[in-house]
Amino acid sequence: MKVAFCKERINPSLPCHMEGYADRIAEEQHDDLELHSLLIESDQMILFHVLDVILIEKKLSDRIKATLSGKFSIPEDQIIIEATHTHSGPKVSSLIYHEIAPSEEYLQSIISAIVKNTEYCLRNITEARAFYGKCEVNEFYGNRNGVSMPFNNKAYTLQFRDLSDNPLVSFINLSCHPTVLSPEEHRISSDFIGVLRDEYKRQTGIPAIVVNGECGDVSTRFTRNGQDFNEVERVGKGIAASLVKTKDFTEILLENLSVSSYTLELDYEQYEGFPIEKDSLIRLNADKPTAYVYETDGFRFVTIPGELVYNLGLLLRSKDNKPMFINAYVNEFNGYAVDREQYGKFYETSMSNYPVGKADEMVEGIRALYKPLSR
Repeated sequence: MKVAFCKERINPSLPCHMEGYADRIAEEQHDDLELHSLLIESDQMILFHVLDVILIEKKLSDRIKATLSGKFSIPEDQIIIEATHTHSGPKVSSLIYHEIAPSEEYLQSIISAIVKNTEYCLRNITEARAFYGKCEVNEFYGNRNGVSMPFNNKAYTLQFRDLSDNPLVSFINLSCHPTVLSPEEHRISSDFIGVLRDEYKRQTGIPAIVVNGECGDVSTRFTRNGQDFNEVERVGKGIAASLVKTKDFTEILLENLSVSSYTLELDYEQYEGFPIEKDSLIRLNADKPTAYVYETDGFRFVTIPGELVYNLGLLLRSKDNKPMFINAYVNEFNGYAVDREQYGKFYETSMSNYPVGKADEMVEGIRALYKPLSR
């Protein structure tokens, strides 16, 4: 197995429209937004590009994938374009407040950065081994719909090391909305994600990529002490401190990669009482959400085209004991995937492109693609 990692700043020109909460104008930048790229190659290749933006619109990911496939001959289904979901980044889509277009100059700068990172990774790929560990993260976030409601308090680390056992990069999967900062904050920021990455590297010397999982109904709503940058520091450093304590790493096999996908067919005409009007907030390109499963002998990546609530994440993770990541906010955005049990009870349903029961159907379709752990 071989891997390569690099990162690049993707700061916008100011002033700019922000995306997340209501439309806002950013006049200042508090901290750098970054693009983190990871190339994993065994018999096939997986290329991750993780951006500090709120979401990935399908037409943007299609542009990026076509560019990379044409330039580097990488199959498009082996390219993963993912957002960390900060609500304090620049506007990158037409899905929310679609009368305000994102800056084409900024979108092109993102594509250029991704091409640059891909070139670097292809030139600097190195032999590596993979190790998996997990920890609990307590006190810093929880289910935002009720303090006693369940959430995934586990954080998962896939750490890559060279053949001399020197760490190269840690790939971290946790589940919490990066919404510490108030809607009244008008400075560009990665929220707690950037602090977490920086603190993790400061304590371990290892660069970190952070991707969000089943955080659709998970945030710092009931655990935060404020909504300013002091609280961003506290939360980011606190989560990093938990991650640093992960010591029980197990080597895993990332050989025999296979790629499969599940596409959910939707026909809105047959669903009476669907909560979103046809021309409302995010009903764009929402007819065929597609999820991917990337299987190796010892590990599984599942990508979700939008936001996933805890109950559905639990279903995805609990079918077997194979270590896995849930990568949400990937390739396209179809709002919240809400399970039948909770459908209509909380805010998430009003921001969903899935009629009742259809998100459950998608999850069952994904689970049917799983391959067992090879030992």
